Amino acid sequence: MSKTERQKREKLGRRAEFLAGLYLRAKGYRILETRFKTKAGEIDLIARKKNLIVMVEVKARRDLDAARESISYKSQKRIERAANLYLETSPEFQNFDLRYDAVFLIGRRLIHEPAFW
Repeated sequence: MSKTERQKREKLGRRAEFLAGLYLRAKGYRILETRFKTKAGEIDLIARKKNLIVMVEVKARRDLDAARESISYKSQKRIERAANLYLETSPEFQNFDLRYDAVFLIGRRLIHEPAFW
């Protein structure tokens, strides 16, 4: 992949994360973290709604099937490990419920799939 193609994909990914954040805010979520990075991996968005913490994976793809398939079992486990590290360092959220969501940008549509895994 060329440098230009990588830059295009990075820009699209950032745009998808930005739009997903706006969408979640409009639905009553508060964004706690964006691009939360740990040794275990990265979580695109961490959001809160009442006593629920949501780890959100954001994907921009041409079609919904490709977007869903891009979140592999291996990447789910990586996100779960990163989520555990986040919660270990955030004792105020220890008694909160936890959920893993996906937000997909397909063309100009955002599709939110709560409890994706």
